[in-house]
Amino acid sequence: MKTELLMPAGSLEKLKYAFYYGADAVYVGVPLFSLRARENEMSFEDLREGIAFARAHGKQIYVTANIFARNLKLKSFKENFKQWVDLKPDAFIMSDPGLMSLAKEIDPNVNIHLSVQANCMNWQSVKFWQQQGVSRVILSRELRLEEIREIRQRVPDIELEAFVHGSICIAYSGRCLLSHYMSYRDANQGVCDNSCRYGYNIYQSSSDKDQEFFLEDLRNKGEFYQIDEDENGTYIMNAKDLCVIEHLQELRDAGICSFKVEGRTKSLYYAAMVAKIYRQAINDMEAGRKFDTNLLKELSKIPNRGYHKGFVTGALSQDSQEYRHSTSRNFTQRFAGLVLEKIGSLWKVEARHRMRPGDDIELISPQGSIKTKIQNIYNEHHESLPQAGGGGLSFYMDLPADIPSYSLISLIEQGGF
Repeated sequence: MKTELLMPAGSLEKLKYAFYYGADAVYVGVPLFSLRARENEMSFEDLREGIAFARAHGKQIYVTANIFARNLKLKSFKENFKQWVDLKPDAFIMSDPGLMSLAKEIDPNVNIHLSVQANCMNWQSVKFWQQQGVSRVILSRELRLEEIREIRQRVPDIELEAFVHGSICIAYSGRCLLSHYMSYRDANQGVCDNSCRYGYNIYQSSSDKDQEFFLEDLRNKGEFYQIDEDENGTYIMNAKDLCVIEHLQELRDAGICSFKVEGRTKSLYYAAMVAKIYRQAINDMEAGRKFDTNLLKELSKIPNRGYHKGFVTGALSQDSQEYRHSTSRNFTQRFAGLVLEKIGSLWKVEARHRMRPGDDIELISPQGSIKTKIQNIYNEHHESLPQAGGGGLSFYMDLPADIPSYSLISLIEQGGF
């Protein structure tokens, strides 16, 4: 079976860029029933168009409906599922046994992939889910290579998928109560507020007899939570990002058929760049070529919290957590715009960040990249401008003549951001 690169698609636009930059398949969420409910741009009509686009390009599309539903959502799920199944996506990613049974009632032949949210961590669980009609299991991120190998040996006739890149939750694969505790927004219902990634202050009690430590959430100053500290320090719940691009061969040999990337709420730039880089790594692997370490440098251009290898090669250490800051500032280039079309001798560009004449940029396409400088920037009247503002406004630029469709502009700054 060909190894699949599975990318996130939080919108129709991201779906198209993920495919053009190398994804074999994408997963999309449906409003109210996936674990990215707050930032889900995929309407029913977008889903219809996305499935048609995937079919036209020989790609796969999986619909994510992986919440753990309360009673009040059962009726609406049945009503919505009938519409989704008529669109014939390639599979549904699910975790709630009740919703799975409803899906099978509506369409006994529906293809179901078990969500990572179900925390499947052993071969007996994989076997159980296979008996329930699941065709693929998305394994828990906490598994090591030797555990994956045993699962494949014990249950050889089921597809296994694993995350290889993206954010990590501080809990078993997303089953986190922190958001619910701090802001009454339940991560398991799709409304995580990312409490683990915001800023906090730590205070120590003044009592000498019994040292106590308190956490102040900077979103609600003056509100304190008691925490504990051990001999290794106080850990503030912000893991680095998963990146196992160097271990794809080992994962495939262990039985993984689909390499999954996290990030439906991340940018179009993220979707395109990560797809491009992992596509190259997979192509090299399948051709028997040695891993290209330059691909790690390419990944450093994308906003990240620092990278680590998760549990794949062993247990996490404290180096796998990010203490310096709580936002994605580790990157060397910034997404600056989309190249839309050539009009006369100029290229129309949708600016996503401020650009000025003289700026160093990289023009990135599915076929490669070109480093150059911005020469001139114009408005629609061909009047010269000192800069192009961000925010999605359109401008015109002198750029090389042979830019492929769906090219991106990345702003280079020496020393990074």
